[in-house]
Amino acid sequence: MPDRLVAARVLREESAAAGFAGFGIARAETPPRFDRFRGWIAEGRHAGMRYLEETLDVRESPESLLAGARSVVCLSFPHSAQARVAEDGSRFARYSLCAAEDGDVSDRADYHETLRKRALAAAEAARRRLPGEWSYRVCVDSTPLAERAFAAAAGLGWIGKNGCLLDARHGSYLLLAEIVTDLDLPPDQPVAEQCGACTRCLDACPTQAFVGPGVLDAGRCLSYWTIEHRGPIPDAWKESLGEHVFGCDLCQEACPFNARLGRLASLPGAGPRVPARAEILSMGKGAWRRRFGTTAVNRAARRGLQRNAAASAGACRDVSCRGALEQAARVAEPGLRDAARWALSRLEAAPR
Repeated sequence: MPDRLVAARVLREESAAAGFAGFGIARAETPPRFDRFRGWIAEGRHAGMRYLEETLDVRESPESLLAGARSVVCLSFPHSAQARVAEDGSRFARYSLCAAEDGDVSDRADYHETLRKRALAAAEAARRRLPGEWSYRVCVDSTPLAERAFAAAAGLGWIGKNGCLLDARHGSYLLLAEIVTDLDLPPDQPVAEQCGACTRCLDACPTQAFVGPGVLDAGRCLSYWTIEHRGPIPDAWKESLGEHVFGCDLCQEACPFNARLGRLASLPGAGPRVPARAEILSMGKGAWRRRFGTTAVNRAARRGLQRNAAASAGACRDVSCRGALEQAARVAEPGLRDAARWALSRLEAAPR
């Protein structure tokens, strides 16, 4: 095995060369406060995300991902803080359509693959420089690992009251990756929480989804309903969607650590073009694959995003979607059909 200090330095250098802004090392053991996550699951706050419950033990133990794991190299990559707003006002979460500030990543690239390639490049470059035999596994958020907890333990930031990892330099607009390794690396120290008495993120939530600081009731979260949930959306949550078609950034937009960066923008049409609701509703399979098939938006799938667009059209009384909604009201997929019929009922009083 290489010298632990030398190995840490080499991994840090290669991670920076791969474009990661944050680097830290945590021990490959149960991360601090994981008992809170277990309690959150036990209380059913994860709504329909059964995979969180089913992978609970794996998330706690990096050794379940790599035999003999001793260290977790945690990496952060700032994504664009540019608001994703269509001409009709509909909104996508910032992370969904762009993975980099520097423009080297297409707005049609899935950040999972982008970050995986970067982290693999860093690990392989380090392997070429370090003597001896050692193993690693690269993880992005689709791998069951408590990545925010490990990132906080590694000193990349602290967990804010909205549950996001916060970095004083880059705010919370961060994508995370990890290199789990059997190298015994010196761990970094956590940083102190800096939220203080601020509750702007909690106050900004339109559905009061936060039970308390750091405790999210996913069943009340717009990101859950528009990204994770499958099937029809209950009417009460359709109304709450408003302009949100994929995810919600409101708790992050309210955070002073994001606002002070001076990178926020909310002008419609700024940044990568975001399709309007009517365009989304009319997308066939080919158009979907070309526009969203390789992006993080594909998590919702075509019919899921169309369901969201239909519900948003109803919530916003978007009469420009009437024709597309009439067609969607006849499809077989129950979630989209239900949302389209609900939206049409909301438009009945609107002029043609």
